[in-house]
Amino acid sequence: MTSAENEAKLLSDPMSGMDDTSLGEAVRQARKGRGLSLQIVAEGVGISTGLLSQIERGISSPSIRNLRAICEVIGIPFLSLFADADSADREAEIIVRQGRRRTVDFGDKGMVKSFLTAHDEGALQVMEIVLDPGGSSGEESYAHEGEECGVVLHGKLELWVEDDRFVLGEGDAFHFESRRPHRFRNLGNDQTRVHWVTTPPVW
Repeated sequence: MTSAENEAKLLSDPMSGMDDTSLGEAVRQARKGRGLSLQIVAEGVGISTGLLSQIERGISSPSIRNLRAICEVIGIPFLSLFADADSADREAEIIVRQGRRRTVDFGDKGMVKSFLTAHDEGALQVMEIVLDPGGSSGEESYAHEGEECGVVLHGKLELWVEDDRFVLGEGDAFHFESRRPHRFRNLGNDQTRVHWVTTPPVW
């Protein structure tokens, strides 16, 4: 298919196979890649800075006319914007950027889990667990199907597996069957960080 045919297809169905978030991210990356501010691009297009910001965040759906104008101001081909968005979609299936991790904060338990796997449809789940001093998984042990393993990146971890107690420091690793009741907590005065792998995913 030629470039003209691709553009004609986009004009007839511009958002085919895309979502506003992916397209907005492509706009944002292109703008930042040229070192242009929101205000400069918005003024060049003839829209408000607020609207351009909403487009980049996937809150507002841009018109083809505005998209063309955005591309002209930024200085990129119209079709490259859609190619970038498609690339962003493909990346999201494989890559988890640090600022986009899915995170669960357990509040009073002093524990935060950040998920390092892009989705929970696979056979395993990788998390970074951060425990505040005294933070823990809870007073009661728990069990489930599967296996888990991990490594302490920083700090001091107390791990109970059934009636066995282990104290792990930086670089120490563990591996056990998840059906064995277990619990853990931070024994140190600083935060403890652990990379934790479970299979199958439990979150």
